[in-house]
Amino acid sequence: MPRPRTRRIALGLGGAAATLVATAGLALGQVIPNPPDGGPPQPVGPNVVTTACGPNQTSIVKTDASPTTTNSVEFEQVPDLVTHVAVPDGQSRCIKVLLTAETACQGPLPDDFCYVRALVDGVPMNPIGNGFQALDSEDGTASAHAYEWIKRVGEGVHTVEIRRNVGAATTRFWTDDWTFDTSLHL
Repeated sequence: MPRPRTRRIALGLGGAAATLVATAGLALGQVIPNPPDGGPPQPVGPNVVTTACGPNQTSIVKTDASPTTTNSVEFEQVPDLVTHVAVPDGQSRCIKVLLTAETACQGPLPDDFCYVRALVDGVPMNPIGNGFQALDSEDGTASAHAYEWIKRVGEGVHTVEIRRNVGAATTRFWTDDWTFDTSLHL
């Protein structure tokens, strides 16, 4: 006796769902062996960090059109990309940092990278790229780039800064025409 059409559809959907679950399970166990940002092998799968932020309370915006360069393989503060925010006693705030900049990553190595990270009181903000948040890769031409970070902090005065470095000391990380927007949210 033939199966009713609705039962065949339900069995087909159930099989598709089982395949999807099995595929997702395999993906979570896989590793990206050579990530395109120059970092170490990374597991495939979500690592989502959710931070609840309320309305914007204040925003401190700095801009500069003076180029600076570095070839430091150690993270160093970008000149003037630092600010301070105050959170009232007994409260917390969400800090959002947006960096936009014209950058170039120049040098003899075709596969080098220029990295950035945002810190609050010396602690990396989310997303934490473990030192491999590539803002630019080596092609020698200047172009516009952006990154946004977020972190919830407690009461007190907090130092927010952007640091940068290169993968190899022969690479020059050029930064110009930047905007550094630090906003404080409930």
